[in-house]
Amino acid sequence: MKSTSIIISCLIGLVAGLSAQPETSLFRADFRILPVLSADWTGIFYQPNPGGEMAELEFRSLARSFDTYKYVGPNPLRFYRENGLNEEGEIIYKEVGQVTLSSSEVLVFFMKQGEKPEADSTEFSLLAMNDSPRGLPLNHLAFVNFMTVPFGCRFVEKNIMLQPGISQPISLEDKLGEDLFVGLVLENKNSQRVVLRNNWEFRTGNRHLILLLPPKKAGSYRIRAYRVTEFVGENQRFNPSWSPPQLGQLQ
Repeated sequence: MKSTSIIISCLIGLVAGLSAQPETSLFRADFRILPVLSADWTGIFYQPNPGGEMAELEFRSLARSFDTYKYVGPNPLRFYRENGLNEEGEIIYKEVGQVTLSSSEVLVFFMKQGEKPEADSTEFSLLAMNDSPRGLPLNHLAFVNFMTVPFGCRFVEKNIMLQPGISQPISLEDKLGEDLFVGLVLENKNSQRVVLRNNWEFRTGNRHLILLLPPKKAGSYRIRAYRVTEFVGENQRFNPSWSPPQLGQLQ
């Protein structure tokens, strides 16, 4: 009888221990998407919440998506394509990319893998950035380096090292409306090779991304730079001093 009581007590303790285990933590985020260069941008899905129906994404060429997508689920966030049917006639999905989220308001960059990706790699290489007013404020700029090497950068009269990935936001507040020089160099041992030289002008009310991409031709050192601008001057989250005009002011 005593041994039976011990067994029962152990079972009760085991059940209590299992019930006390924390559930898989779910990450909550709103995200938009931005495709880089060319690829098949149709037929890409994600699952908004565990057990929910798959939702298809809508891309805009070199621009943030119009839609903001809501996500509640495990981290990293995964994306899929349809990949046939199973024996029950249900759609099978194949993962095409995943990205780790670190903020609740995110911009996800999609870039197709190289011509000869590794056997276990996915179709897309993904990068996520904090796209909130704090992550990229009004009248600021961030560089996004899609290459594996750093670049020395001369911009707004400062020397900046651009590592692979997303730079810290750079304020343009004191330089708006000016013709600004930007120069990028690739350091090779004791020498430097200029890979980008340009002049840009920025207007108030916007925020900017400069996408740095590999050269178009093999063997070339001339990298590609694309500018993505978003007007947020009439968004109070980015510009608290702005207020919509009153009806009487429109007459």
